[in-house]
Amino acid sequence: MSAMSGKKALVPADMQRRAKKIAIQASKLADEAGPMTDKAKETAKRGAASANEWATPRVDMARAWMALRAARGSVAVQKSVAPKVSEMMATAAKKLYPPKRRARRLPKILAGIVLLAAGAAAAGAVAIRNKRTLLGTMPPPPAGSSTDQAPGGDRAPSEAGADGLSRTR
Repeated sequence: MSAMSGKKALVPADMQRRAKKIAIQASKLADEAGPMTDKAKETAKRGAASANEWATPRVDMARAWMALRAARGSVAVQKSVAPKVSEMMATAAKKLYPPKRRARRLPKILAGIVLLAAGAAAAGAVAIRNKRTLLGTMPPPPAGSSTDQAPGGDRAPSEAGADGLSRTR
């Protein structure tokens, strides 16, 4: 007996005998289990075939039902969600564009002032020319024409041409 466990100690020869006996029993059980596993395999095949026959039409019906639901759902999404998403994307795109530069007003104002000054200068030149014409700053008549003058030394009135300019005789 073993001092520690209180059991009879096994000798290696006894252990070898017991292991051989267990191996023989396992071999007999495996030989008996072979036909049982073949039978179980055939039973499982038949069960799987019948389950396949039962499930195939039901799975097909479920797939058709889901396809119909998915098609209806896609139409609903296109009509309700898609426009909102599209609008949100368009708004985001507008916000992403850089801001337009404001047209500078100063060049436009300066151009307007220059045009006004040029117009005023042209109007002034025309007014000065018309004033000279009205005041009689025309060149004197040639020296040999004494018939053009009226008695008293005044000049004879001039005739106005078709273009509005005065001509002297």
